[in-house]
Amino acid sequence: MGLDMQLTGEKYFTGRENRRGTKKAELIDLGYWYKHPNLHGYIVEHFAGGDDECQRIELSADDLRQIITAVEASKLPETDGFFFGKSDGSEKEEDLQILNEAIKWLEEEEVDSYRSICYQASW
Repeated sequence: MGLDMQLTGEKYFTGRENRRGTKKAELIDLGYWYKHPNLHGYIVEHFAGGDDECQRIELSADDLRQIITAVEASKLPETDGFFFGKSDGSEKEEDLQILNEAIKWLEEEEVDSYRSICYQASW
């Protein structure tokens, strides 16, 4: 048991078939963290109004940039919970890589589709 955190991309097809047939949407795993409560706390505080119900939290490219700025400036809030573990600061490079790649994926333009990103945690 612990704090599992996932960043998922959703690619929606609008009016054309994708390579696999008639699928309307495609899910893409963009990132995963285990027991990184400070990042979780930042996302919940800034993008879910402080409500931590393991809900899906939709994030825009600007939201992801805001998170990157906080990570770079070491401004993630100290966050704790029964199963959360502890952030130790060693995650910074991995955080930046995941978030930058997510922005790149989100902003990739493609005809007849649109994309969104959701963050969701479970504990």
